[in-house]
Amino acid sequence: MVLAAFAASIVATIGVGAKPCGSAAVGAYLYQADYGGGTLSKIDPRTNRVVKTARVGLAPCGVVFGGGSLWVEDYFDDTIVQVAPGSMRVLRKIPVGNSPWDVTYGFDAVWSSNWKDGTVSRIDASTRNVVRTIRTGGTPACIRTGFGAVWVGSQGGDFIFRIDPATNRVTRVRVGHNGELCVDVNRTGVWVSDSAHRSVTRLDPRTNTVVATVPVPGSPADGVRGPDGLEWIPLQGSDKIARIDAATNRLVDTVRVHGFLFVVRSAFGSLWAGDFQGSTLYRIEP
Repeated sequence: MVLAAFAASIVATIGVGAKPCGSAAVGAYLYQADYGGGTLSKIDPRTNRVVKTARVGLAPCGVVFGGGSLWVEDYFDDTIVQVAPGSMRVLRKIPVGNSPWDVTYGFDAVWSSNWKDGTVSRIDASTRNVVRTIRTGGTPACIRTGFGAVWVGSQGGDFIFRIDPATNRVTRVRVGHNGELCVDVNRTGVWVSDSAHRSVTRLDPRTNTVVATVPVPGSPADGVRGPDGLEWIPLQGSDKIARIDAATNRLVDTVRVHGFLFVVRSAFGSLWAGDFQGSTLYRIEP
């Protein structure tokens, strides 16, 4: 099935468990978390087929690879689940704060943002123990690492959180739009999805200052830098993805997919977006 969508096209539709959410690439496979089914799907991008499915929790969403393992956030179970990529066997379930929103890896640690109790859990990847619970004073959401720091979105307020991994100290970085839900960190800077303001803000991580704010036609959510060099930001609750050019800080276009979008990931030269109200994962060629 191939559908034209501006300068991009859907090249495959893949049936996975209910409510596909986050994903991570490991070796030759994509591992897709299925929030509604409690499963992890192993997808072969050469055939666009699911080759294995394993139950990993109650409501898995965020997925990251690091230290030889997959780490999966389980929202309803208040745990980060360690999974072996090859066998997809659950190795350990690590209790963290209340309602983990997302997970990331960096600085030899796994980081979980726990939005209901306002904390970030730091897990030693070797011992698999929580070594620090960091209070943010807010409602942490999406979480990423880069530029020597851990960056955390906020479901409320006009700021995001920057954590120094050397000291675990939290700095509030003001964005100014209330509802700085998600962050994407790449070499062009820190991109903040301002869900309530219907815009995406670019921050300079060297100075913690705003470079540009780009209006988008919807509520931006959990996006990523694509293989075409553009920022791909899903517009939550719609069937569209906004594409932003970092060279001009302007909206290029919107790519129409299908269903209810929330998370977009980049792997194997493609973008991967799931219908969060259905069971279809879309592979998009930029």
